[in-house]
Amino acid sequence: MSNVISMPKGEVATIDPAIIESIVTKGDLSGLNQVQKVQYYNYRCKQIGLDPSAKPFDLLNLSGKQVLYANAGATQQLCNIHRLSTQITGKERVDDIYIVSVRVTGADGRISENQGAVSIAQLRGDAMANAVLKCTTKAIRRSVLAHCGLGMLDETEVETIPNARTESIVIPDAPPIPEMPVITDEPAGDWLLFVPGSDEAYSYHQDADGWVDAFLTLMDKLMQSKKSSLEEKLFKIGEFERVNRGFFTKVRDTNEGLYTVLTTGIGGARFELNKEAQAKK
Repeated sequence: MSNVISMPKGEVATIDPAIIESIVTKGDLSGLNQVQKVQYYNYRCKQIGLDPSAKPFDLLNLSGKQVLYANAGATQQLCNIHRLSTQITGKERVDDIYIVSVRVTGADGRISENQGAVSIAQLRGDAMANAVLKCTTKAIRRSVLAHCGLGMLDETEVETIPNARTESIVIPDAPPIPEMPVITDEPAGDWLLFVPGSDEAYSYHQDADGWVDAFLTLMDKLMQSKKSSLEEKLFKIGEFERVNRGFFTKVRDTNEGLYTVLTTGIGGARFELNKEAQAKK
């Protein structure tokens, strides 16, 4: 049984179908645009509870394909989030190969074991010491990733792949969402509307109707903006939806009809933007 954190059903629906097609049928990210790569990157982070701003994944280009791989930050976050402890259970040398075995224990008592191996042929002194340390690191990271159900390469493994080219994923800085009239009255109502980049609520509403209307109005202003590209609009819609995710659930539990209006509005906006983007190709 893996220790993967499931993603809420609502999140899966926001993933661009082109991303699913590229990953499932091709196992390749290279055909996606930058915004789609960021969407998939955030999706993978949310699946296992990682903070995307810490950039736990990087990109690997190999044989014409592009995939995510886990860097050091990924395993460090996983250990902290899932309260994992690691223990070296064995070290051995088989001919010119040095092998380290590691056991990972979770807070629930579940145990996983894995190994790391490096070549130490003709190594001496500092070179040998570095190889041993690298093997230990590789074993720990492989064990943590396996324990958490992540079937992907680790940074230490990528280094050993011939002709592999790595790069960091770039998360674009989204221009601010177009402004709405500033609210000067005292906060009223417990339906809070947030905008990306601010910890304070942007506006307060008495009920679900007012909140949904304000959300869709602000999104419509974003759609009509002349200052943002299509990719920037798609990215900002995703961020706008993300920071208000808790109230999406509240709307759904309060009024299913309003929730349908809300999700249909977002889906329609994405459809129009993707359609416009396709027309420009």
